[in-house]
Amino acid sequence: MRLIFAACAAVLAASPVWAEYWSYKDWHAATERHETEQDSHLTCRAWTGGDGDPLLALEVFSGDAGPPEFYPMAKVQEYAPRHHPTLMQQGGTVDFIFDFDRSFSLSAGINSWINGEGLAEAETALRFQDHLVMLQAMQQGRWVEIWAGNDMFYEASLSGFTAAYGKMMDECGFSLTLPAG
Repeated sequence: MRLIFAACAAVLAASPVWAEYWSYKDWHAATERHETEQDSHLTCRAWTGGDGDPLLALEVFSGDAGPPEFYPMAKVQEYAPRHHPTLMQQGGTVDFIFDFDRSFSLSAGINSWINGEGLAEAETALRFQDHLVMLQAMQQGRWVEIWAGNDMFYEASLSGFTAAYGKMMDECGFSLTLPAG
């Protein structure tokens, strides 16, 4: 009996910590706990897309600095089907065009690579000084078109963004208030 109890205890100790997950219209938020002997922190994410579409995502860590000094960075992540390239290509730029006629470009460029399974992936992120401006535009808008060069490759709904952003920030212990833009 002690052997069975010890085996069950070992399995439970080795199990990963489950992430919490919430949905808000077209946006989702999740947390993942990270435990070490020295530290415990959360990774908090908000995103829309996936299931074959690119992801528009934000991520913060509970141990990092947060607003008003640092706001989360919006990233576009693209995953191509096997034997196909991503639309976002190394060295290119991505443009965001919002429904209320506000647009700006990413100057950080695009990183693209082939992952360990042989699939093409690409990711880009805004310049530091544009993080807050992007979040304000996402909060005000209803949708955003994401363009790589001359190709619009994703139209992301912003329905539920404010709730998902607020949940992500609250779970990681940061202010969810965005200054007016």
